[in-house]
Amino acid sequence: MEINWLAEVEKRKDDLLKDLEGLLRIESVKDLTTSTPEYPMGEKIGEALDYVLALAKNEGFKTKNLDGFAGFAEWGESEDYIGVLAHVDVVPAPGEWTTPPYEPTIREGKLYARGTIDDKGPGMAAFYALKILKCLGLPLKRKIRMIYGTDEESGMRCMKHYLDLEPAPTYGFSPDNEFPMVYAEKGQINVKLTLSGSEEKHGTILVNFSSGDRGNMVPGKAAAEIKTKQPEELMNRFKTYCTEQGLHGEVSKSDETITLTLYGKTVHGMEPQNGVNAGLECLHFLNSLSFAGSDQSFITFAENSLYRDPFGEKLGIQYSEDVLGPLTVNAGIFTYNHTAGGSIQLNIRFPLNNDYQHTIEMITKKADTCHFTIADAQQFSTHYIPADHPMVKTLQSAYQSITGDEPTLLTSGGATYAALMKNAVAYGALFPGKVDSSHQIDEFIEIEDLIKATAIYAKALYELSHL
Repeated sequence: MEINWLAEVEKRKDDLLKDLEGLLRIESVKDLTTSTPEYPMGEKIGEALDYVLALAKNEGFKTKNLDGFAGFAEWGESEDYIGVLAHVDVVPAPGEWTTPPYEPTIREGKLYARGTIDDKGPGMAAFYALKILKCLGLPLKRKIRMIYGTDEESGMRCMKHYLDLEPAPTYGFSPDNEFPMVYAEKGQINVKLTLSGSEEKHGTILVNFSSGDRGNMVPGKAAAEIKTKQPEELMNRFKTYCTEQGLHGEVSKSDETITLTLYGKTVHGMEPQNGVNAGLECLHFLNSLSFAGSDQSFITFAENSLYRDPFGEKLGIQYSEDVLGPLTVNAGIFTYNHTAGGSIQLNIRFPLNNDYQHTIEMITKKADTCHFTIADAQQFSTHYIPADHPMVKTLQSAYQSITGDEPTLLTSGGATYAALMKNAVAYGALFPGKVDSSHQIDEFIEIEDLIKATAIYAKALYELSHL
């Protein structure tokens, strides 16, 4: 039976958008201050998980909530299954949006809101793909399971919990990257460096410094509170610096304390070379001043080890290979207080065969020169599926059938849930040549692309179930 998958999606377009907009209105950012046994990642993420599972239950799917860490909705009766790995959590939405980030808005064929492309839109597309298979009454040899995680953006504890309780899928994909398909993903090293506070009470003092919300985002804003005897001179120097560097900055004054605010460009942490790190740009300015003690150590480390160096050369950890390209370093979160000390969190994306021990040793050595210590380091391995794997061929065929385009295999610096599974890849939903607005201001998905992705997923899931 020949099925017009695009036509089947078009019939359900209005419902798809309505259900997606309901999910997008939930500000599902990880917030452990509202964590409960029922909602371990916070109230709003729990609300988002409840929302998608309720949608599935209302459609007649079998659903299960796994202690608030993850949940699934499935159709079919087999023991083994095809898995679709999506997430309902999103990164914060700082900055000036054209329209509020949690009020979905359609402009010129694009749906704008935080999570539209990462990953609520693609996740809803995959859900509607499964819904179409059910509505058409198509026979499945393997059941299909939509798996929803809650902690993809900050540690993936959710999927590790899932795998502790449930068997891994026979085959699967995560709709959380690019089409045609990402068959190899970089690994990650997340490092937190800490520094003690300062006892200095004289001279220019860095009272507080902050920049960044998530390790996997390039910070778009930095704020430095400085105590100085010459506030006017410092304010003028900062304004000159911003003008010369083509940066936007603001200054405010209160007695002998001034606050410098500098704005950069937020992008996904897997491509720090494409952003402007507000934290590092601000600390580069502070390096031209005269501080002492830990204040200066904090600034010096940023300047000598991280400033405008997304490939880790200053840290001595640069490395590249032909499949996944170069290692990258994103300094994602800066916090500092003059008396309490501070920290810098690094999100390092590494290619195949990178030497983890060497990387940690070099960071430790460099950190020690400025009295930093490694407080925490976590590693996530690289992921690679052979190009001739039957699952890869099946997914390529589904993509080519719907689009008519060559299903070229891609690699990525971003880590998805697929990296935690033996036989899974990242599969859409960003199409070739399209702007990736993940983690950025005015995040969006093109509605036409959402429809096309749903059709691809429907055909792919049906064919995978018979593989």
